[in-house]
Amino acid sequence: MELSICKIHYIISHIPPLEGNDGKSEYEMWSGSGLPSNEEHDKKKLSKAQKAEDKVWKAEKQTNTVLSPASIAKKMKLKFTKAWISFLRLPIPVNVYKEVLATLHQAVIPHLSNPIILCDFLTKSYDIGGVVSVMALSSLFILMTQHGLEYPNFYEKLYALLSPSIFMAKHRAKFFQLLDSCLKSPLLPAYLAAAFAKKLSRLSICVPPSGELVIIALIHNLLRRHPSINCLVHKEDGDENEEDKNDSGSEKRPGFDHFNSEESNPIKSNAMRSSLWEIDTLRHHYCPPVSRFVLSLENDLTVRSKTTEMDIKDFSSGSYATIFGDEIRRRVKQVPLAFYKATPTSLFPESDFCGWTLKYEGSNEIKEQKTVEEDDASTKRQRIEC
Repeated sequence: MELSICKIHYIISHIPPLEGNDGKSEYEMWSGSGLPSNEEHDKKKLSKAQKAEDKVWKAEKQTNTVLSPASIAKKMKLKFTKAWISFLRLPIPVNVYKEVLATLHQAVIPHLSNPIILCDFLTKSYDIGGVVSVMALSSLFILMTQHGLEYPNFYEKLYALLSPSIFMAKHRAKFFQLLDSCLKSPLLPAYLAAAFAKKLSRLSICVPPSGELVIIALIHNLLRRHPSINCLVHKEDGDENEEDKNDSGSEKRPGFDHFNSEESNPIKSNAMRSSLWEIDTLRHHYCPPVSRFVLSLENDLTVRSKTTEMDIKDFSSGSYATIFGDEIRRRVKQVPLAFYKATPTSLFPESDFCGWTLKYEGSNEIKEQKTVEEDDASTKRQRIEC
């Protein structure tokens, strides 16, 4: 059964498209005959037998009443749609299932008679979670934006997909671009935009440097599009109301973060009561591109005329290799050097640990061992001199 399904998928996925890039049918099979298009057909040199067959076929076409090319193309679209719907109802293996989701938005949806018929298949795939949800997001986004599909829990599911593993997935580039497009609407509630910004900010602590660059670009666009969440950039402990300070009758201690990163519902995450303190820690990141790029958030993003949105495509496919390559090609004018007037006696100066004394339990034993070794060395020198 699995082998048969793989063969069916191979056949159905290699059906030529209904229309090419120029809007015309590439094959006459969609407009009335099984021959190539008329323009290419006239240019080719055909044999006498083929020309004779064409004359007979044209004569029959003129004498008999046949359907118009548009009606035949419409019927072929219906058959194409029926074939794919029948195939998607089969118990598809996991490897074929992922291949279908990867090509569905480009090779299938544009050529269906009614693309909304895939809503059940895509919503079930989106609810699975993990990589399958990421791959189903492209097709589901097309149905929502172009074909009027309503999916109430879309943003809640999208919020749940934000995890450290997504920054190392194979299709992460397309996912980040779609994430930025989904958060572009000015009608997005402030609590939802704040939840996504705070969740991305929390993820910046535990993702690779390439993922941190994407996070900074996404948060930059969110702060620019939604000025109502700019309170997350600078929020002191005294900015909260008395009701926010008292939770269950007890006052919260200073520096307490109200954001609940384990909450899957963005409404209950308390993101509006928090701040983007995680992004501030990236100023001292060990990777120079991250520490330089985070300075872009210091600009007043509420002034839309002086700032522009960042293209996520420039950062979505980054990795350690791309960052290393950019740093090698970068021309450095000043090279930082470690210069000491006196030779340092320890790795960290004592001024960095005020009030602390670092002692090792075996320090006395080490000193005694050193003195014994020095005595042995002195006796050996005396013997050699004698």
